[in-house]
Amino acid sequence: MSKLTKISVALVCIVQSVSAQITPDQAVQAALKQNPTLQAAILEVQGKKYLEKASFNLPNPEINAESPTGEFYALGVLQSFEFPTVYKRQKQLAIAETSLALATQKVSENEIRFAVRNLYLDAQTAQAQLKNFTNQDSLYQLVLSTARRQFEAGEIDQLQKTLVENEVAQIRQNQLSAEREYRSALALLSMFTGIPGTNTILPLQPDTSNLLMKVDYSSNPLIAFEKQAVVIADKQLALQKSKALPNFTVGYLNQGAIGTPLDYRFRAAIGIPIWRGQFRSTEQAALVYKEAAQKRVTAQVQLANMEQERLDADLVNNLNQLRYYQQEALPRSAYLITTARRMRDEGQIDYIVFLRTLEEAYIIQRDYTDQVRALNAAIMRANFLAGK
Repeated sequence: MSKLTKISVALVCIVQSVSAQITPDQAVQAALKQNPTLQAAILEVQGKKYLEKASFNLPNPEINAESPTGEFYALGVLQSFEFPTVYKRQKQLAIAETSLALATQKVSENEIRFAVRNLYLDAQTAQAQLKNFTNQDSLYQLVLSTARRQFEAGEIDQLQKTLVENEVAQIRQNQLSAEREYRSALALLSMFTGIPGTNTILPLQPDTSNLLMKVDYSSNPLIAFEKQAVVIADKQLALQKSKALPNFTVGYLNQGAIGTPLDYRFRAAIGIPIWRGQFRSTEQAALVYKEAAQKRVTAQVQLANMEQERLDADLVNNLNQLRYYQQEALPRSAYLITTARRMRDEGQIDYIVFLRTLEEAYIIQRDYTDQVRALNAAIMRANFLAGK
């Protein structure tokens, strides 16, 4: 195979590998398309839109037959209806309930995005830790081979060889455990997104795109939901007030003789709302519900403010920790591994010190992975709070 052909094959493999990678946004979009909770919320919105058409709900007309004089039966029809304002308020309430259903849908979408991104971050973290343990295992296998040769040559004793074997076996178990966690995280991500065979994700990298972002509470889905609940309560209060207005009945019924003129066969009635106590009670209940909804908005804003304060502190701390690891800890880890290997090859340190030094160096790398995860998790919480 020519050099050019090898390069072409390598480039094709790279392109295929990159194209097969699933990004967090792709995972989120896939989950939003097939999540049953969101589908239920969408159906509820559709149901509320149908109910808007039923807001003008006249009672069924009453068709009756009476014998007003005892000599013949007269057919009649009666139609009752509320004060026109009632139907207007019912329409407004139905529209507001549709908006509340839409707000519920937005809450579901935001929660699904947050859940998928958490699953994706878990998979990225597990992948990074698996890579850490795999690198450590590769080095320890070389160390084990060297230790066995040195033991056979009489350069080290049984204790040092056994110590090396024990450490290598422990790292191998850690690697296998990390691999199981990685596969489990991928399976959960695939289950939640509906993408079969999810096995290629982007490597874990620190997300510094939205550091110290301030939450725009107008886009917070939970606050928007509670605000819409206030609108619902306000419309319900207005509807209850309208129901205290008179209602009407019109109809046709001949109460006289068969030859009664047509003008005198019609009937009209007005319902006088004299029982003010029951109307007053429903209005007071609606007013209380409105005040309760307003309190829930205040409480939700307070929770968002508290979360924002925690996020500010967490982001500053995580960013400082990340910079420390990138500028100091990781270079120190690489130095410890390189130096320890050189000193062990030169016989300046025994395997006890050597293995302890390697473990400290790899712990730094695993801790760095945890710091990256903590920073990205804080960014995700900020996006969740902002409804993004």
